[in-house]
Amino acid sequence: MKRLLEEISMETPKAILERFGSLVRESGSEDERIAAQFLSSLLDQWGVPYQVHHPNLFLSVPRPAKLKLVVPEEKEIRAKNPAFSVITGDEWRGGEVVYVPTGFKKKWDNQKDASFDPATGSLNGKIVLTEGFPRPARIRELNEQGIIGAIFIHPGKNIHESICTPIWGAPDLDTYENVPKLPVLMINRPDGQELIERIAQGKVEVQFQTHLDQGWFPCPLLDIFIEGTEEPDKYVLLHGHMDSWHQGLGDNATGNAAMIEMARVFYQNRHLLKRSLRIAIWPGHSTGRYAGSTWFADTFGLDLDENCIAQVNCDSPGCRWATSYHEMSWMSEVDSFCKTSIKEAIGEESIGQRPPRAGDYSFHNIGLTAFYMLSSSIPDEVLQQKGYYPVGGCGSNIEWHTEEDLIHIIDYEILQRDVQVYTASLYRIVNATLHPFQFVSTVDEFIRTIQSYQDAAGEHFSFELALGEARELRAALVDFYEQSEKLQTRDINDPEVKHANQILRGLSRTLVPINFTRRGKFWHDPAIDIPPLPDIAPATTLSQLEVGSHLYRVTWTHLMRGQNRLVWTLHQAKRSVLA
Repeated sequence: MKRLLEEISMETPKAILERFGSLVRESGSEDERIAAQFLSSLLDQWGVPYQVHHPNLFLSVPRPAKLKLVVPEEKEIRAKNPAFSVITGDEWRGGEVVYVPTGFKKKWDNQKDASFDPATGSLNGKIVLTEGFPRPARIRELNEQGIIGAIFIHPGKNIHESICTPIWGAPDLDTYENVPKLPVLMINRPDGQELIERIAQGKVEVQFQTHLDQGWFPCPLLDIFIEGTEEPDKYVLLHGHMDSWHQGLGDNATGNAAMIEMARVFYQNRHLLKRSLRIAIWPGHSTGRYAGSTWFADTFGLDLDENCIAQVNCDSPGCRWATSYHEMSWMSEVDSFCKTSIKEAIGEESIGQRPPRAGDYSFHNIGLTAFYMLSSSIPDEVLQQKGYYPVGGCGSNIEWHTEEDLIHIIDYEILQRDVQVYTASLYRIVNATLHPFQFVSTVDEFIRTIQSYQDAAGEHFSFELALGEARELRAALVDFYEQSEKLQTRDINDPEVKHANQILRGLSRTLVPINFTRRGKFWHDPAIDIPPLPDIAPATTLSQLEVGSHLYRVTWTHLMRGQNRLVWTLHQAKRSVLA
């Protein structure tokens, strides 16, 4: 591993970032094709094997929006529309604006027989002004109120490009009607504050237009395969997106630079790899809700199910001031592996969180263990000193998803460290005799989750069946790992080693979906946060409902079915371990 880390250079990443600085890599655009060709030319130069796929992806590409104040006076307001907003085109729409502060839905749900807001009355036929980003769950809530449009106030002087559809990737017959039903706009904080103050003084009316190019677009997708020497059919999938909002150097040109540099280093040292490394660079991330990675999951789903060991996301590494590894993402079974990999690579301590429903994690329904998403981030104390608000990339720099995500965002010293982290992690996992998955940690997480749901439900529902099955699975896993320890010194093609690894991959296929999905295998859940063990998560609401009411009985029935699915899944996992 030391040899690979020493061979990492910033020469190629600098060339990529300088070239990408002159491109707007919007999916479906000529600049995206130029970017793919530039990366391909580097691979050709080194002889790295790859394919370029050209999937047709369903995209919604924002074009300039228009928003103007008409009452109490006429004034233009700078605005953007998120991807998948309803398109008005050149038709002006308008109406009265009502301010609804963030958090309104929770308040309203606790006062169902009261008006939505005593100061505003009904929202039907109004335009809602509220804070935050137009996330799908909030768009759905607003749509239920009969409003004719929504304006979201972003937290700073910049307006961050966004996407508001809940549909993950291309729609299917079960999801295509779930597109947003509202025209949505976004404005910055100063303009938002001015509108709030005007509403407090009297009636405010606006008119708006939303413009987007929406449809199916052919896009380039790079698929690199570096074959291992001993078990080449099994591989780890490293991936990240190529498309960008504007130049997008911190999100995700740095990730492209990192992945191409790793392709160079791993290919030149391919004789050191026991298993294979597959690197995919996606289009359609920003304007297609992870359309490229979803297409890949659909197209190669059976192969991924059979052969992929784990998936590793690379997004926004190497950004300025991002020296902390305390906001990483990974699943419980690789917690120890990731912490050790980061420590060995750069000597840093790290903390991993449950992966959010984001970041091209399009493989949960197949059941792939996953680690990393965003890379290093700005430490909390530095964020506080700078007065930065939370964003979803660029190492926490607030230029994320704006026109200002330019070359000044990049720190090559940090980028080199981040590449070292990824390289060490990938090298260790493709060469590990046994896949480094500790599912005892996963089941411990399950037990904590089930117990928390039991505490919330109280006497209204019993999860003893699930707790008992989880504890039995844990005991079986402890025994499995003790017996497997003797295999660590054997060759990876030893029949017992191959059988143990098959069990470990099978546990991923079984336990990842029950913890991260609601839909079945090879389908895709919506882009809405999914709680741990989602089938029984409604336990948190049961004690708040009127006992014997219709909703109480519906929720109780859901929990009964959910516990059955969970217990069956845990039992299947136990059987595979004991086989």
